[in-house]
Amino acid sequence: MSNDFYSQFAGNAIRTSVLSVEVLRDALIPNLLGDESSGILYWAGKDLARQFPLGSTDDLVTFFEQTGWGHLVLIKATDTVITYELTGEPVARRSAAVKKPDFMLETGFLAEQAVQRFGCVSEAEITFQNRMRLRISVTVDHQQPLTNADPQTPIEIMHPESDPNEQPED
Repeated sequence: MSNDFYSQFAGNAIRTSVLSVEVLRDALIPNLLGDESSGILYWAGKDLARQFPLGSTDDLVTFFEQTGWGHLVLIKATDTVITYELTGEPVARRSAAVKKPDFMLETGFLAEQAVQRFGCVSEAEITFQNRMRLRISVTVDHQQPLTNADPQTPIEIMHPESDPNEQPED
């Protein structure tokens, strides 16, 4: 279901209205969930990552762009900590429009992608945030392997294709 769902919407030429997404994300959900909003969005991000498992960092970057979450860049990766930076128009727009924009959906998504990739407990937190960018650090605990986790088959990401008729810039 997840791969079909993703393919149907990622390949659609009609783009979803930014307003419809922002109304749900920054107006409705916080009002419905109140003080629990951040925690629930973190776990919702983890659930989405289980529904949409990704096979590589490139796929992760493309998925973030396609979902309108922003431009994701891998800053640094060690054996135990992976640090990403999230920037772009979606981050700037939400930061300008919302008093305290919540990026816990993205944070939970990155945490669960690490769980799936490494097969052990992984948690993520925002370590820096301003109006234009944020850093998310994912801590991977190799001392806590998950023995009951079945590896998911990654979905097939639709990468934007360049126009073969497009002339390169000089």
